[in-house]
Amino acid sequence: MLHLPERDAVGGAAVLGALDDANGDTHMMLCAALSSQGVAALRFAYRQPATFESALAEVAGAVRLLKAHPSVPERLAVAGHALGAAVAAVAAGRDSRIAAAVLVDAPGQVPDGRWRPIAELSRTRAHVLLVGGDAERYATVLTQARVRSERLDLSDPELAEKIAAWLRSRLG
Repeated sequence: MLHLPERDAVGGAAVLGALDDANGDTHMMLCAALSSQGVAALRFAYRQPATFESALAEVAGAVRLLKAHPSVPERLAVAGHALGAAVAAVAAGRDSRIAAAVLVDAPGQVPDGRWRPIAELSRTRAHVLLVGGDAERYATVLTQARVRSERLDLSDPELAEKIAAWLRSRLG
């Protein structure tokens, strides 16, 4: 589902959930907050059964869709939660079109151990927002790699609004 802002969009974000839950209330709240800040938000369900590899391919498709949409400027972001944050990290590390990445509760490693999201993200030119999870590990590596990153507290009651405002400032 594409959440378009009522005014001209400043950019677009693919909003990724955990591989087994891309349609939770949290993701809908974030998409609504993004839209209210002028950021188009694409929320989608992964095809099942979802694997890390298939999720990466679907994120690439989501980025292509956002890039091609006439109402979405080419300033693009990815935002993910849990394993979706690890997918977002790898996608941001590999795709130079991504200007910003939001990682909420991102694990440092994925269960099968073949993917290294922190190492992949260290190659990005995107701005990165870290929220909970292995944020300290991510921040240490990103600082060493000179990747611009910031952190927010996961327990913040206005987290969705703060993430949306941060993304708008990076895309606008």
